[in-house]
Amino acid sequence: MKPLPIPQVSLLPDVSPVVAFTSPRVAVLMSTYQGARYITEQLQSVLAQLPAQGTVIVRDDGSSDETVAKIAALADLRVNVVQGPNLGFGQSFLTLLARAPVDVDMVMFADQDDVWLPGKIERAWQQLSALGDVPALYGSAQMLADQDLRPLKTSWRPPRGPSFTNALTENIIVGCTTAINRPAVKILQRAGIPPGLRFHDWWIYLVVSALGVVTYDEEATLLYRQHDANVIGRHPGRVAGFRRAWKVIIRNDWLGSLFRQIHAFLGNYGDLLSPEDKMRVARYFYKQQKQTTPRWSLIFSLVRWRQLLKDELILRCMLALYKLGLLRGPG
Repeated sequence: MKPLPIPQVSLLPDVSPVVAFTSPRVAVLMSTYQGARYITEQLQSVLAQLPAQGTVIVRDDGSSDETVAKIAALADLRVNVVQGPNLGFGQSFLTLLARAPVDVDMVMFADQDDVWLPGKIERAWQQLSALGDVPALYGSAQMLADQDLRPLKTSWRPPRGPSFTNALTENIIVGCTTAINRPAVKILQRAGIPPGLRFHDWWIYLVVSALGVVTYDEEATLLYRQHDANVIGRHPGRVAGFRRAWKVIIRNDWLGSLFRQIHAFLGNYGDLLSPEDKMRVARYFYKQQKQTTPRWSLIFSLVRWRQLLKDELILRCMLALYKLGLLRGPG
């Protein structure tokens, strides 16, 4: 059967891969912090499917519990651990990415408390390797599970699919599902570790959607454990969801994170954008030397930025409050 043509940005249905699995050189990057409770189970699920030339590189982000000891107890030479000061999950993952081996075929990202389903590495590689030599990003759905790994439901399907326009204001590629090919690793390493970036997965989605190919797999590839210690998670229930949204948007300065990320993106990759994308960004964002802020044209734009209408309305309201000085931005 001839493989289907792959568009610039695609939303892959749940179909059998069309490329035969070979053994790639894979580096799995994992940032840990106070993860002793679940780290052994997660690493076992990764190591059980790691190709012969694969490695797991762990950066412990200043844990004070037994996380590092639990990793050492596995006594697996494929796992390399680096200990460092606490940077926060985004900067810790970007530190790992900046130091990823340059000769790997694929880099994957793993959280400390999930469990990978069998075939996750194979599925990601088959879909990335079909995309050729352009920078490519793979993400997938997740099976949400409680802290004892009892399945709850499959994560939502982004109805509009991935795009550069979407990536400017929203992330739909969850970090624990992310895989990137060698060209994407190289283009991301060009920027190093931009200061102030909070969300490594959103950053990867933004860069690759602008300069390469993003593909989304509707099949869940891991058990996405939900528990009270989740830094970022899809907590079920309206009350829990509202609390999480309040924490991320207000207490964690979501708007500031958005503006800083776009500023870092334009500073590192603005010269590589297509003429159309350069015009799009300039029409809706105002870049100064030290910061980038939205224009009023973004608030009243007819362009659809986010996946869901309710989220689009929330974005416009937040931006209007910011422009009126009623909501803080970069800090």
